[in-house]
Amino acid sequence: MADQGDRQRQAAILIADVAGFSALVETGEAEAVAAVRKLSDQIIVPAAQQYSGQLVKTLGDGFLLEFPTSLQAVKAALLISKKTNARSAGQAGPHLSLRMGIHTGNIIAAGGDLFGNCVNIAARLESLAGPGEICVSGTVQAQVRGRINAAFDDLGLQVIRNISDPVRIFRICENAMPRLEAEGPAYDVSVAVLPFLNMSPASEAAESLAEALTEDVTIGLSRFRELRVISRTTALRFAASASETSLAAVELGVRYLVEGTVRQLVGKLRVSVSLADGINGTSLHSEQYDRAAADSLSQEDALAGQITQTLAGQLQATAKRKSAELGARGGPVTSRELVLQAKALLLDTREALLKCRKLYQQACDSDPGNASACCGLALTYLVEWMSGWGQSPETTLDKAFPLLRRAARIDPLDSVAQRRLAVMHLFKGEFSLAEDHFQRALALNPNDTDAMAFRGLSLVYQGKHQKALAELDQATSRNPFHPTYFHWFKGLALYMCREYQPGVTEVRKAVGLFPGFPAPRRHLAACYGQLGDTQAAAQEAGRILKLEPGFSVSRISETLPFAHSEDLEHYCDGLLRAGLPE
Repeated sequence: MADQGDRQRQAAILIADVAGFSALVETGEAEAVAAVRKLSDQIIVPAAQQYSGQLVKTLGDGFLLEFPTSLQAVKAALLISKKTNARSAGQAGPHLSLRMGIHTGNIIAAGGDLFGNCVNIAARLESLAGPGEICVSGTVQAQVRGRINAAFDDLGLQVIRNISDPVRIFRICENAMPRLEAEGPAYDVSVAVLPFLNMSPASEAAESLAEALTEDVTIGLSRFRELRVISRTTALRFAASASETSLAAVELGVRYLVEGTVRQLVGKLRVSVSLADGINGTSLHSEQYDRAAADSLSQEDALAGQITQTLAGQLQATAKRKSAELGARGGPVTSRELVLQAKALLLDTREALLKCRKLYQQACDSDPGNASACCGLALTYLVEWMSGWGQSPETTLDKAFPLLRRAARIDPLDSVAQRRLAVMHLFKGEFSLAEDHFQRALALNPNDTDAMAFRGLSLVYQGKHQKALAELDQATSRNPFHPTYFHWFKGLALYMCREYQPGVTEVRKAVGLFPGFPAPRRHLAACYGQLGDTQAAAQEAGRILKLEPGFSVSRISETLPFAHSEDLEHYCDGLLRAGLPE
């Protein structure tokens, strides 16, 4: 029975014990004791303090900690487990492994110690945990479930001495660091933008830019429909613990984390941005950007756009790689997984195009409401039109239109569907309709540099060649990791400006990356033809005819949507000069 001076309160109790400590003592008592003391000072106490807890007492190799809530106790246990395992893996000396138990309830504080059933149950949970494991009571599990991204194994009811009712016990799987699938539990590309840190507290400009970039990059990434982006308000809670990458990822339920800093230098601000895999901490991309201190708001917006597009490109590339791994596993797949497998394919050959089309068609058949599947299937017809692989260009575009219209109805906020509708109208020579959809795409996602690039191509066909170059240059600067077709679009624009040698340089970048795709080779052959380089032109013409045995200049001239006849004649003249059949 508690004395009147004893204080009762509600708390969460965490009890930890070093597994196999007696065996460690036998191999070297002084070294083992020193290792436990260092564990306490460098890991356990700081982790407890980070989550408003305190170390109440130590008993040799055991620790009793108190926290205000169950959630804080579990988060501290996750952090302690992670750091203990990391230290054991990376250092020589005794390898320590902790068992932990957590329960919540009424406690009695007296004489610098804690008493009561809550403490007794936590101690019993700790004894049931294996080395490196965390066991929690059913009460704790109910309070934290859904608030951390952790899996729980139900160990059933356990009878605990001096406790009348059995206690349900759960073990947090894999030391509370869940193993996510390739792109999260539902194969999502999930990301959180942690608040950009101002590394120069005395600089108001650095503080203002850090806040603006956090908000702008978060909003910018959220415009990409295939990305699941955590809100800025939610991510803001992790400003103080951004260095704990894995823990932040687990708590936020995301796979990837964006972190950034702003530093005031002489006459400029330096922005550093990194993209990390939140589960294993691997850095996927890092970049530095320098901004003049006197830059305008529009230049600040351009910086945010460049950062956003670079990050989105890296995330999309990572998703494609993971999707390819998913496809290699075999077995039954969902409509969503079929789409991811299709997105992972490079459409640089007729065979790859047909394989991609088959995957998208299967996804559409299994889930007609999948907007990405409809939009992707339409893409295969647009690529077929660009490549010339189809039998009838008009029929090819007609097949794309209803699919894109359906995708836009299913998801009216998807910029990709609007962009591809614009491209479809562009290929038909319907420039006003194309521009309307380009405007919609960019309104939905101002960082859609693919829409900018195709808009540049539209300007080429409209005869606005210099304006097209400016649009393509803007798209390229906003997306340093842009798709290959940016090169051949710019090469065509340079050709139409009669800058043939720069056109060769630009188009060869595309040809070198995807030698099996015929469209850029036509531009390259035309440039060589106008330059009078008969040997290079003949080689390129031969490659085109090998890829497209039925190619003729007259046939291609019927499909190209040049608004002005003189532009079409100029392009066809280059092909004829290259030695391609009329």
